[in-house]
Amino acid sequence: MSMQDIKTEEKFMSHNAWFSIFMGVTLLIISVYPMLKQTSAPLLFIGGTAFLGSFFMFVIRGGFTWKLGYRLTYKDEFLNTIDTIAYKHVVLGLLFSMGAIFLLSDELALNVSHSMMATFYLALMCLIYGVSILWQSRD
Repeated sequence: MSMQDIKTEEKFMSHNAWFSIFMGVTLLIISVYPMLKQTSAPLLFIGGTAFLGSFFMFVIRGGFTWKLGYRLTYKDEFLNTIDTIAYKHVVLGLLFSMGAIFLLSDELALNVSHSMMATFYLALMCLIYGVSILWQSRD
């Protein structure tokens, strides 16, 4: 594997991490906003716009190419290890958050819907994945 391929995959992984963080923040806003304002009507437009804006920003400005489509593994073994450890962090974070939600379920049952909790879990997984990759791949 050439140095250019490794640099390209590192850049792709970095953009993937930042995209996961932005998507996680957007999903977190979508999941928490109805609890704060007791409405979700403007949220569909704001959340959709924020998500599509961040997506197009990373597609257009992030240097994605069509041959760097979604793959399950990276060619570089070090990047594969970083990706695998990030998924392990996601699973651990999800288990701990589900445990905490289970302990607080009596207080949350009246104010939180199933869709809000599902969106919260997705946001948490995206944030943990992105932060884990950025933390592990720092120089």
